[in-house]
Amino acid sequence: MILGSHATSFPAIQPAARHELVWRQVDGLNIAKISGGVPRGREWRRLLDNLRPTVRPVVLWMRGRIWIGSEGRAELAAAIGSCRVALIVDDNIGRGLATALRWLDVKVDAYSMAELDQLETDLELEPGAVAGMLDRLD
Repeated sequence: MILGSHATSFPAIQPAARHELVWRQVDGLNIAKISGGVPRGREWRRLLDNLRPTVRPVVLWMRGRIWIGSEGRAELAAAIGSCRVALIVDDNIGRGLATALRWLDVKVDAYSMAELDQLETDLELEPGAVAGMLDRLD
């Protein structure tokens, strides 16, 4: 029996963030969104396999604080090959991924959501095209 104020309340257990990976081939681009952390196993392999045979530019939206380790960066760089990559990032971790991929000879630039117009200019896309594509992934 618990008497007085000796009872301890525990915070509610929060569910772990769900790793999500969504990608599409739209209008000559590979566009993907990663949120909640880097997917593992089969899902990650499917994305890499989808990127390997293409020369299409890649738009990769890193939604939230997502860190890809050295092995994942090397796999991503190998899958991307020589195509152009635009990372849409929320923070310095995402910008660090762009730097690491450049060290692996990937043609990559990082953009914030506020810089989508520059991304579209750099990839020679119509104004508003990327925002429309991102809406399809969300």
